[in-house]
Amino acid sequence: MKTILAILAGGLLLCQQAQAAPISGAIEFFGRATASGPSGGTPVTVSFNNDAANPWISIAATGSYTTILTGSVFHFNDFTFIGDGAAATLTGPDSPIWTRTAGGVTYSFDLLALTNGHVQAGAMAFTGVGIAHITGFDDTPASFALQGAGNDFNFILSSSSTATIPEGSTAVLLAIGLVLVGIVTLRQKLSV
Repeated sequence: MKTILAILAGGLLLCQQAQAAPISGAIEFFGRATASGPSGGTPVTVSFNNDAANPWISIAATGSYTTILTGSVFHFNDFTFIGDGAAATLTGPDSPIWTRTAGGVTYSFDLLALTNGHVQAGAMAFTGVGIAHITGFDDTPASFALQGAGNDFNFILSSSSTATIPEGSTAVLLAIGLVLVGIVTLRQKLSV
């Protein structure tokens, strides 16, 4: 009986699949951005200042992003949208919207859709959704907010995912449970 249980335990260990973890936490940036005009009927391009004198830098991080040092420089790409408010629609993202590679790890965010967007003289505010990427982690759904006045802006990204048991693992656990029930039943019949 002990031998059978040892074999089952060993088989369970061999059946485990390497799974990356979902990204969790948030990261906040500070930098400069400009819009090509007010939101409304014509496409508006939001451009990010990436020059060495005023780069986009990280100012806070939690969860999976805590390995990023405060003050780290990130490169941001422009995006284009049309409409205003909840009707703002992304028409030309340059994916990823931001990225940074350091120590062999790449962090990035693909902007997929706007949920709200507004630009007026001297200010803009956006919210949206996309996919966060970090080397060694699962691609994870994320939300973002970009807001500011004048040329100074904050960009906040929050990543989250609900962990689920992969289908293969469920089948393995079910099979092991059935084998154990069979062993117990067989043992009871033999002892009678």
